[in-house]
Amino acid sequence: MADNRLLADLARKGGTKLLDVAIDTLFPVDAEKAAPARKTMLSVVAGTVALRLATRSVPGAILVGGALIAKRAYDKRHSAAEKKSEPKA
Repeated sequence: MADNRLLADLARKGGTKLLDVAIDTLFPVDAEKAAPARKTMLSVVAGTVALRLATRSVPGAILVGGALIAKRAYDKRHSAAEKKSEPKA
């Protein structure tokens, strides 16, 4: 019983990091062009709501995971478009 609780605790705490690594592997983004991450109160609240939604139901997890993947794909496409529009020196 203690093993299950320990594994569940590790999955909860490390799940976000594993998801970030998986998304970075699938959709790498140029780190130099990425905007510095600033945590605002709105982003913290939105992250908390997304976390609650994702952990309470399977459809919520699918929705939040799909939104994260879509955001990463959008950022990748947007950075590629900016890279094309830059004049070559």
